[in-house]
Amino acid sequence: MRKILRISGAAEPLSSAPARWSGHAERPLALPVQTLTFAAENPDEAGGFGAYHDLYAGGSDVGLTGGRFEARVRAHRFKRMLVFDRTISGVIHRRDQARVRRDGFDHVALQLLLSGELAGGRPGEERALAPGEIILFDMTQPQATRADGARLITVSLARDVVEAVAPLTRSLHGAILPEVGSGLLGDFMVSLARRGDHLSAGTASRAGRAVAELLAAALGEGEVRPVSGSSAQQILLLRRERTEAYIETRLADPHLDVEAVAVGLGVSRSVLYRQFEASGGVAQHILHRRLERLRGALRRLGEVRSIATLAYDHGFASESHCSRAFRAAYGLPPGQYRAEMNRLRLTYETDEESSGGSFASWHSELY
Repeated sequence: MRKILRISGAAEPLSSAPARWSGHAERPLALPVQTLTFAAENPDEAGGFGAYHDLYAGGSDVGLTGGRFEARVRAHRFKRMLVFDRTISGVIHRRDQARVRRDGFDHVALQLLLSGELAGGRPGEERALAPGEIILFDMTQPQATRADGARLITVSLARDVVEAVAPLTRSLHGAILPEVGSGLLGDFMVSLARRGDHLSAGTASRAGRAVAELLAAALGEGEVRPVSGSSAQQILLLRRERTEAYIETRLADPHLDVEAVAVGLGVSRSVLYRQFEASGGVAQHILHRRLERLRGALRRLGEVRSIATLAYDHGFASESHCSRAFRAAYGLPPGQYRAEMNRLRLTYETDEESSGGSFASWHSELY
């Protein structure tokens, strides 16, 4: 059995030195590059699978497949991007609806399979990837992956970085991008993992935008393996994606409603009704997206606007309406939710200091 866990503010060779954090504990806006190295090869002994499980416990339920267990992780944390180089075997990661709702992650993750076996997608709908393929995950939706002897590069990006150039990623959750259309994106992801120790904050910010641009280019190739559905269903999906993209750019407008969307897109209300019937209608979709954006703002480190200001800035007609809707969706009014997120952030940081680290705060602050 061999286990190494080290978190630092600079590049570190693989060593058996005790785990530690460095960098600024207050997590300033100019976040220093942090690197984590982890390795374990025995599921039974102390520091083996249990340590790997704890590393991901803040955002994923991790289990064993029954095959040979191995986990080697090299991770880099930047302000709006996380980069992981992993070799994992005999491991299942799962995020069900309850966990998605609880952790509130709201970013996009791309997983590139370099070698070995990986299956991923919505729970119960996992599909096998071929080496060179990339699977796209929207972290607001349930997912599951199973890895056996897999070498993976994962890049997690803040949603707004991705959706600035590729606004339709929600509907592509679980989609697989073949190497023929996404090879350049894959090559760039590999380079990011290799050079992560040496990227400055400014370079990392530009690199994150480059990943998003390359993803948009890959999606434009038209070779994406859709999650499921017939050609007719895919046409309906594309039409809904166009509507969702229109809505996304106008969520802050308090006058945005079904009629405004219909006029803006030049379609009838009945067409919109059919597009959004399964999710409760256009008005419900608009409300849901406003609430999700507000939730992201409340989680954001350094966000000091009042709840009333945030409500109006996110398109709500009044603070009271915003608070009622937010409580109905997430179980707490906005002010209490922000306080709870601040409490959890302190808990994550305390846990990182005492136990040698986890990815909980890394992901929770990825916005």
